Amino acid sequence: MALTLDIVTPERRVLSVACDEVRAPGVQGGFGIRTRHTAFMTALEPGRLTYVEGGREHHFAIGGGFLQVADDKVIVLADTAEAAVDIDVDRARRALTDAQDRLKKLTEDAHNYREESARVRRAAARLGVAAK
Repeated sequence: MALTLDIVTPERRVLSVACDEVRAPGVQGGFGIRTRHTAFMTALEPGRLTYVEGGREHHFAIGGGFLQVADDKVIVLADTAEAAVDIDVDRARRALTDAQDRLKKLTEDAHNYREESARVRRAAARLGVAAK
């Protein structure tokens, strides 16, 4: 018996696959899901989502969102999701550098500090997944 994993962004369905395991970056720490997992829902942090299919790992950069598990089905509603093989490493490096530079110019009291901080986390996640 396998898990069904669906990754969906506001723009499109990114992935629908049967797999053996899913590992995700939850807001309270990373976690893993296998068949017959207890039903739950959680918020996701920007980071690496990994699924295992036939012993082989596949990686996605997730820009945050939500994950729901029920009846051996995992649904990820992600702000953004990009497969590791689709990430342009040079572009990801530039995006991280730009986001870090913008964040350095702000104070924690600035109205857009949280937004810029989230940009840095998403850019770092993309670069980390691309390097995997």
